[in-house]
Amino acid sequence: MKFLNIKNLATYLSTFLNILKIYFITNKKLRNNNKSKFIFFYFPVKAYQENILELANKLKKNKNIFVFLIYNKLSSLGMNDQKNSFLLDLGYLRFIPFSDILLQNIHLFLSNYVAYIFPPNSKNIYISHDIGDTPLVNKEVEEKFFLFLISKVDYIFLPSETTIKYLSKKLIYFLKNQNNKIPKLINTGYLKLDHVKKKLSYSSNKRDSILIAPSATHVMNNISTELSKIIETLLESIEEKIVYRPHPYDLTKKGNINFVEKIIKKFEKNKNFSADLSQSYLKSYSSAKFLITDSSNTAYTFAYSTLRPILFYSKNEKELSKAKIISLIYFQDRLKVGYISKNINQMLVNVKKLNEMKSKFKKKIINLRKKRIKYLDKSLKKTHDEILNILK
Repeated sequence: MKFLNIKNLATYLSTFLNILKIYFITNKKLRNNNKSKFIFFYFPVKAYQENILELANKLKKNKNIFVFLIYNKLSSLGMNDQKNSFLLDLGYLRFIPFSDILLQNIHLFLSNYVAYIFPPNSKNIYISHDIGDTPLVNKEVEEKFFLFLISKVDYIFLPSETTIKYLSKKLIYFLKNQNNKIPKLINTGYLKLDHVKKKLSYSSNKRDSILIAPSATHVMNNISTELSKIIETLLESIEEKIVYRPHPYDLTKKGNINFVEKIIKKFEKNKNFSADLSQSYLKSYSSAKFLITDSSNTAYTFAYSTLRPILFYSKNEKELSKAKIISLIYFQDRLKVGYISKNINQMLVNVKKLNEMKSKFKKKIINLRKKRIKYLDKSLKKTHDEILNILK
């Protein structure tokens, strides 16, 4: 919850002034063209967003569509120099007089991260950034997330039939004590995958590293308690570069920045260790021979975009079986894109196997990608067209 005080007064004033600007822009355009449609693209967190900007730019080419790029203090880097971008912290709307009137002309609101406050008359679209069906949060956070989807979102754009089936079951479960309608689930393909795949095709980086990209430290089955030992063992046992890319959430105050800093400090003097804290993971992806992760969805984004294998470090296989989530497609597909290691010794064996047999997985990954992702290389057009249909 936002509180208005001296520290955040500047953000409040910027939000207030920018809402006024948006009001005058929308009214002026409607006077000139009453068919005008206005879209908010919301960027609430600091993360890789080029694929979403690509969609926004494609929509801008439509004669009657006007796109606003909305960001806050956390996500301002790289966004504040975009055309038609505005700092607008939605948490302060309750302190702004007549904010519903000032934002009444916004027809569509899109975000691929959770937002809880929306313009009064907009249709709201959540673009899922999860490629698989793995549950990564505790039940309390999960319930809050799904209740948000039920109560606030009209459409959910999803990358695959796997995620549609998974989300549909979850929404129905959480809908049982609610009066809301279930959002419409639409398979639009995976914008991030197509974008990264295209970008990587232009890369000539040498594949000379092992990338470690875990899920956030607060989610189930994460490897945070083992991460230091994993990195230490790899640096001592093999002569390869190790690149640590923490989850973006752990680089925020809400995440676990202290954990990330401790890991980096411990290994920063080792010439074969480096940390990638950039918003874009393209460089890390392009130079990695393979990826080590836990239950992060980056596993399949990496595999499908690079056609290189994954080493899943999963010390809690028994717990996953007891929780009855081992049957989810995410976990069932793991051996189709790589190996599973339950401990450090297994990891070393599998690292050696992957170094010797990386190419054997290429065909398996291609076949799995074809099976799981319907609109490969077509997601931008599919998403664009679905948005136009919603705006009709």
